[in-house]
Parts: sequence; structure tokens; C-alpha cells
Amino acid sequence: MPISLGGLASGIDTASLIDSLMGVARQPMNQVARRKAQIDSATQTVSSLATKMSTLKNASLALSTGVGFASFVASSSDSAVVASATGAAGLGSYAVSVQALARAQKTRSATFNSSNTALGITSSLNIQVGSGDAKSVSVGANDTLSDIASKISGSGARVSASIMNDGTGYRLIVQGLETGASNAFTLTESGTEFGFAAPSSTYETASDAALTVDGMAVTSASNQVSGVIAGVKLALTKVTTSPVSVQVATDASSLKTKVSAFVSAYNDVVNSGHAAAGFGSQKASNLVLSADSAIRSSLQRLGSVVAGVAPGTSGKYTTLASVGIKLGADGTLTMDSVKFDEAMAADADAVRRIFVTDTATGADGLMKKVMAGVDGLLQGNGARLQARIDTLASQSKRLEDTRTRMETRLVAYEEQLKKQFLNMDQLISKYKTMSSAIEGSILSNTNNSNGSNGG
Repeated sequence: MPISLGGLASGIDTASLIDSLMGVARQPMNQVARRKAQIDSATQTVSSLATKMSTLKNASLALSTGVGFASFVASSSDSAVVASATGAAGLGSYAVSVQALARAQKTRSATFNSSNTALGITSSLNIQVGSGDAKSVSVGANDTLSDIASKISGSGARVSASIMNDGTGYRLIVQGLETGASNAFTLTESGTEFGFAAPSSTYETASDAALTVDGMAVTSASNQVSGVIAGVKLALTKVTTSPVSVQVATDASSLKTKVSAFVSAYNDVVNSGHAAAGFGSQKASNLVLSADSAIRSSLQRLGSVVAGVAPGTSGKYTTLASVGIKLGADGTLTMDSVKFDEAMAADADAVRRIFVTDTATGADGLMKKVMAGVDGLLQGNGARLQARIDTLASQSKRLEDTRTRMETRLVAYEEQLKKQFLNMDQLISKYKTMSSAIEGSILSNTNNSNGSNGG
């Protein structure tokens, strides 16, 4: 790129002059850029608030159903039966006895001298597991015992195969991947080389678990038994010699953890909204959002829900405040754990109705109303907060388009200035050349005239 030296003829520093003029010309564009930066920052702030509202919705969802609200814990008196709560359970104590564990079938082959030497056997194995589709495995003369084990495991049948050395030789061990009598399998070979047809080849049969719960006989294909006690899973680990006591109780700590998570998520929304739009003496973090009506109306909408009476409730416990979850003057919630525990102890069902939708009466719990409130602010027609985000994004796009047009004009303006100053410099240079020529001519004529007079 050629070096441009401005003002050589005029003596004016045209480069600096152009820079100064361009600096003045760029001021409107810089103002547009600064405004766009403010708008973009505001968009991020409102989007962050929307994300926090989604977190609040999730926290509300965890308390909106009977299963979610009614947290339970299950325990047992013996590790032979490991009990865990999986949902809404029946409170009480249950006597569980285990007579037999569920088992998977295990079948072994005849013995071979090596696990990694070609057996020289050409055969086929047909594997039938329960009522499923049969799978076929082809055995070639070059296959080793390990090769055959891999083929069986990869056949697609619900079995696995391995090699075992019992001291007299190597055997194929085939076992089912699922327990239970319905998962028994048969191995049918085209010859008798593997010995699977021998009655003694199956040394462990597929069988169901057998247990009694409060004297009621139960069988299960799996040692993970669900559905016998509502909302409880029983993991059977060994046969018992005496009944195991399984206790199902409400888990107060888990419920309070969920309620605390809701309070924290709600307060995060409120505090973020106050920081964004300003509240009381607190100034807005971004002037674009100062006293923003979309943010303030959104907080007011949620506040009216959490402060309201739960539909379908009556008596002492009808609002969150009545169970210790109080809305403060600053719009945030505080939880009085002692008052909440007292309410749960006095009338747990009434407390539940404040949170949970009651299908029997058709009444909506407050958690469902909070979720609907969040959706109304973020989704569909009239979604106030989402509309604010969209408006800010549109403003940013228009400002970016304006900045681009201004930049294009400035580039043209700068080129125009360079040409004008170059033309000026060239004209001055021309005039200087003409002036020098005239001065030289005058001086020459003067000298000639003086010389003639002297002669």
C-alpha cells in the first residue's frame, strides 16, 4: 500500500486534520454503539431473569403433585431386604420374609484341554431364551473355546458366555442375563461335542423370588420387587430366617428441602428483578431497565399468586403465610420452619392442599398457579417478559443496522476528505511552481535590463 504524505506543498498536516474531522463525524455513530451496548446488556439481564423464572417453575413442579409433596422414607430392620421409597407410599410397618431369591440359569459344557486352541468342531448352537426368538451360532473348525464364548455373548440372545477351568479342563459357562423362571434357556447343538444336552449341564436353574409380605405370598422374576407395597421398592439380598420389619414414614426433611428450594428460587427471581429495574433506593443496574414496567408487573403477578388463598381450601390453613411462608414488604419470601412443622403436625392434608392440585375437588394448588404464572410471562400471546426480550432484540437490530449505514457513510466521507485535501495540495503545488517561474522570469528580465544599461 503506498505511503500517503499529506500537506507537502501546503505545509498543513492534512492527516491529523482528517483524523480530527473524522473524530467529530464519528460521535453520532459512537453514541449509537453505546446505546446498542446498553440495549444488549438489558436483553441479557431480562433473559437471565427469564431463566431464573424457569428454575422457579421447576421448584414449583417438585411440590405440585401428591407424589412430589408427600415425601416418604422407607427403612428395614435387616439388610436381607433393602427398602427404598419411590413415590406416594402407604405409611406403616410391614413384615417381609424371603423364602427364595430369584436366580438366572447357569449351564456348562463338557471339558476341553485348551481355551485358545482350535477345536476342529463344525457345529451349530441354537439358543432359545424363554418365549423370545431363537438365535443361532455357527461353530467352525478353526474356532477356539474363547471364540465360541464370544460368539454366544454376541448372538443377541439374553445370555453371556465365559470360560472356566475347573481343574480337570476348560468349560464354556453360559448364564442368563435375567433372573426368573420365564427367562430359562435351552442350548440345542447339531452334534454332541459340547455336552449341553446332558441333564447335569444345567447346574443352576432359572427361578423366581418367593417372599411373603404381611403373610401374603408373592413371587417375582426379579430380586428388585416393586408394587407389592405402594411406592416402595424391596431389594432382596438373601433368604431370611425371621420376618424383616419394613417401615414407611413421611420424610419431613426432604419435604422442607423442596419447600426451601422453592423459596430460594422465588427470592432469586425477585432480587434479580429488583436489581434490574430498581427497587426503593436501589438503582437499576441498567438505565434502559430503570422502573421497567414489564419486570415490575411480572413480579407483581407472581407476588399476587404466592400471597393468595389456595382455591378449594378452608379453615386454618389456606395460604402459604398460614404455614410459615410469608411474603415480606420487599417482595421476598421467608420460611418459618417451626411454624411449618407445627402446621404439618396439626393437619398435613390441609397443608398439602395449599401446594398440590386436588383432583377430587378440581381445585388448583398454588404451585400449579405459580407454574401457570411463569408460563404466562414467558410463553404464548401476551407473554410480558418474553415480549420485552423480543422488543429489546429488535431495538438492538435496528441500532446495528443504523451503525452499519453510518459506518458506510463515514468511509465515503473520509475518502472524500482525502481527495479534497489532495486536490488542494496539488493546486497549491501548481501555484507555487507557477509563482517560482514568474519570479524567475522577472529576475531574469531585471538582470538583462541592468546589463544593457551598463553597456
